[in-house]
Amino acid sequence: MLNKMDNIKFLNRVLMIALVALLLTSHKNKLNAQKNSDKPNIILILADDLDADELNYTYNDFDTWATQTGAVKKGFFKGSRKVASGLLTPNIDKLAKEGVMLNRFYVTGSVCTPSRYVFLTGKYATKGIHLQESYPAGSYATLNWSPALLKSENNIAKVLKENGYRTGIVGKWHNTPHNEVKSKKLTNKERKPDPTFEEFMKYEDKMASNYKAHMDFFKEGFGWDVVDRMQWGNSVVNLGWMAEGALNFIEQSKNVPFFLFLPLPVPHGQYHFSYNDVKQLNPRVSAAGVLDKIPTSLPSNEDLYRRLKENNIPEENAMATHMDDYVGVLIEKLETLGIRDNTLIIFTSDHGSRGKNSCYEGGARVPFIANWPGHFKPGTEINSLIASNDVAVTLAAVTNSKLPKEMAQDGFNFLPQLKGRSAPKGWRKHILIEAGNSKGVVTKSWKYIANRVSPEVEAKMKAAPRKVFWSGVDHHNYRTEKLYPGYWDADQLYHLDSDLYEQTNLVNTSENKQKVSEMKAMLRSYVSDLPHAFGEFSKK
Repeated sequence: MLNKMDNIKFLNRVLMIALVALLLTSHKNKLNAQKNSDKPNIILILADDLDADELNYTYNDFDTWATQTGAVKKGFFKGSRKVASGLLTPNIDKLAKEGVMLNRFYVTGSVCTPSRYVFLTGKYATKGIHLQESYPAGSYATLNWSPALLKSENNIAKVLKENGYRTGIVGKWHNTPHNEVKSKKLTNKERKPDPTFEEFMKYEDKMASNYKAHMDFFKEGFGWDVVDRMQWGNSVVNLGWMAEGALNFIEQSKNVPFFLFLPLPVPHGQYHFSYNDVKQLNPRVSAAGVLDKIPTSLPSNEDLYRRLKENNIPEENAMATHMDDYVGVLIEKLETLGIRDNTLIIFTSDHGSRGKNSCYEGGARVPFIANWPGHFKPGTEINSLIASNDVAVTLAAVTNSKLPKEMAQDGFNFLPQLKGRSAPKGWRKHILIEAGNSKGVVTKSWKYIANRVSPEVEAKMKAAPRKVFWSGVDHHNYRTEKLYPGYWDADQLYHLDSDLYEQTNLVNTSENKQKVSEMKAMLRSYVSDLPHAFGEFSKK
């Protein structure tokens, strides 16, 4: 009997010690969070080509975002395939429900490379040094997949690093300067996002060699303390492998303020595209080559498809849940480490797919979610005109960092709106959007688009009518010319309040002459601050 009592006392003592240790750890984590409250952790997640109808939370908001599904439901384009109804994205939904949603967020460069450049530098893409090397100041410049981000330029990672942050990047990079990395050119087949193991083994050596060459170039000079699990441009998709890199970074950074940039390689279009078929993605195949073991950071495919079936979700939307699982494990990691409340998570997209590389709403206007527990009121919706140029400025404000002048002059700090206050006095009334040889100005209710090309591009377009696009090439137009009836018009005006899907060009209507003049004046004011020529708008 005595032995039994002693055992009970011993167990109680062990439990008490464990409880005290747990409380002390929790208290320490809270103290650390309070200590670093002026330097919160930041995770910026950038999906690829994501439309609002590819998230459950915004799927039905057809009057807020001009989506593929909305266009079909409204009868604007019968040939456009909608996203299958039913999406399972509970973690991203929760970020939105318990955070802030920006309903009028625009990327000012609506294709991969310029968009990412703007997010990181805060500058309009046509101000990029790399673009000016290709197109000298004063000449016409075709934006398209430019500019690269140069080591000589400032970016938000460098700024935060100088302000005491540990910085990391995991994911897709689309801004390497041409000819700066000695790599072997991949064929179209070798750039497949979803190769079989047998296919991949035929060029695995080339892929691994290229990965190392890019990593050697990229890990120094861009402001990143950690560069891990990268995909250089468009190639094989392995989200589980990338998630491991992100989780490792968070674990290693738990005691210091950190900035983690996570540009995802998915969905890169609509979920029904073959490379978004999660079942077909080989988990041992990665942008770095064949992996020694299968990543286990994300739920298994069996678990993924079980949940889809239980919730009556079409299997073709599996990538939505796979991506959501990626977000979910990040949140779970933060909570386990006791640092979730001191972490600002941003989830958005580099651009949309319906009007990609154009100035139209479907390509330039994307959902933007910001979640910072205790700092932002849950369920807040913001309708201020906010742009991707503003992200660097706002992150500097959040972290009490000072931006170099060139990073601050094109953006606005929207932290006040995130915290539930009104837009500051003098907030912008319009936003500039750039794509190819097109520029647009969007206001609360109106959009003006101007297409102005160089004599060389004009000659190409005349030689191949309606085959060479405003971008100056005859490819990669993403059906935009079919989705927007006014696409071939040099000047376009849309009343967004009544025509969000931009189906009726009002530029030549007599009642809108004054509005056209006003919008042109706005565009002229932007062009005057940009380095390149743009038709009559650059003439003094």
